[in-house]
Amino acid sequence: MIHFKKVLDKGTFPILFLLVILNSCSPSSNAALLKKYPTLAFNEEVTVLAIDDPRPKNVEVLGTIKIRDTGFSVKCNYERVVERAKLEARKAGGNIIQLTKHKKPDFWSTCHRIDATILRTTN
Repeated sequence: MIHFKKVLDKGTFPILFLLVILNSCSPSSNAALLKKYPTLAFNEEVTVLAIDDPRPKNVEVLGTIKIRDTGFSVKCNYERVVERAKLEARKAGGNIIQLTKHKKPDFWSTCHRIDATILRTTN
């Protein structure tokens, strides 16, 4: 069992605090998966479809993803949140994401916030 006083004495607390703060600077992602396939390689292409783009034929819906502001997020321009969604799609084995919602920075958040459907082509 770790005692709080020992953590402070060893100088570990400042390091842990810094790690927590740095991790909270990224936007959060929340995936709700219906089905999962093996993870795709980091360099495999993930196609991004806009909200009103028609969905291709022969696709399987794997789930949804939401990318949100954590309150401390700083690296959350549109390109970065889309890259985060693509990363989550690769983890689920998906090779397409279709945006379903996009909120631009406003009074409440300086971040782009998106919702997307994770898809996988069947061919």
